[in-house]
Amino acid sequence: MRRIYGLIRRLGANSKYKGYFFAAEAVKISMKYQEKPLRITKDIYPCLATKYKSTPTNVEHDIRTLVNVCWEGNRELLEEIAGYSLDYKPTNSEFIDMLAYYLTDMEERI
Repeated sequence: MRRIYGLIRRLGANSKYKGYFFAAEAVKISMKYQEKPLRITKDIYPCLATKYKSTPTNVEHDIRTLVNVCWEGNRELLEEIAGYSLDYKPTNSEFIDMLAYYLTDMEERI
């Protein structure tokens, strides 16, 4: 989790945003179940909502806020993580997928 939190911080967000914890946990889940297709609204949001005593709608909103902060905070790093130029702000699922793939790829290179 430390690496996930560190990457999100490098993108310009910190723990004052609830989405910081939700996104980090979503990335962790995504990394753990890479071989299985995950549906963010059916699999991840409800799981996080239960764990953090929230609602799936609040989880979605808080992650979206975090994505906005990262988009404004360090777009260059976000594009580096994506591996291509981003013409638009990524969706929540794109953001989570980008971070999960990037961190998994970094682990495999070591």
